[in-house]
Formats: sequence, structure tokens, C-alpha cells
Amino acid sequence: MKRLILVLLAVIMLLTPSCDFMKSINPFGKKKRQTEALQKQQEVYRVADSIRVADEQAAAADKARQEELNRIAEQETVELGKYHVIVGSFLTPAYADEWLSHIKDLGYNAQLVDMNGGRWRLVSAKSFATLREAWNSVGGIQENINGEAWVYRKE
Repeated sequence: MKRLILVLLAVIMLLTPSCDFMKSINPFGKKKRQTEALQKQQEVYRVADSIRVADEQAAAADKARQEELNRIAEQETVELGKYHVIVGSFLTPAYADEWLSHIKDLGYNAQLVDMNGGRWRLVSAKSFATLREAWNSVGGIQENINGEAWVYRKE
């Protein structure tokens, strides 16, 4: 009888599936597994939401930076006067660009000015709001850059 019980116990243990299977069909552990799965899913959503918020903040910062640059560019455009001290005039755009970079290297706020509807590209060392300011600066520019600098009125 004892042998029969031992044999039956051995057969039952051999036929019984592994512990993992028993845990998976255990109704008491199902709630814990569901809770863990839900927590993992929430973590994934939280990370995705954090990435989305960071992207939105970066886009907003880029937009604000671009608006500030546009505002500064508009302000500089408004501040440019209509009287320019011209240090070079060129028919060839490449020569005008080279001379412009040379003048900028000297420390001037140089710019290209197109002559009213003409083919000439003028290199302006500085621009001023009044004719008097322009003529007052011509002497210094003639000494530093070009002895033939002149004042041009942009309309």
C-alpha cells in the first residue's frame, strides 16, 4: 500500500506541468500580472508623452528665436539710412562680393546697394540717415579705405 501511494505520487509529480504553468493558471496571481502589465504600459506612455512635450518646447523655442531674428533684421533694415558712403562700384557681381567681404573684414558694416534700376552694384561702407552725417564720415573712410569714396542717396 505504501508502495502504491509512492508510485501514485511519483506519477502525479511527473505528469504535473512545470511551476511556471501552475503560476500562469493560478487565479490569484492574475491580478498582479495585469497590474504589472498596466504599469509597463503607463511607463511607455509617460516616456512618449515626455518626448512629445520636449519636442513641442524645442519647436516653440526655435519659433521664438526665429521671430527674434526676423524682428532684429527688420529693425536693422529700418535703421539703414538712405545716404550711403560708397567705396566701390562694380558691374561684375563677383567683384562686388569680394570687395564687400574685404570691407567687412576691415570692421565696417558694409552692404551692397543696387543703383536705382541700373546695372551697377555699389559697395557701401556705412549708411546714414542724414546727408550731413554721411559727408562727415567720408573723410575718415577716404583715409582708411578708398580716397575716392563718395556719398550716394538711395531713393
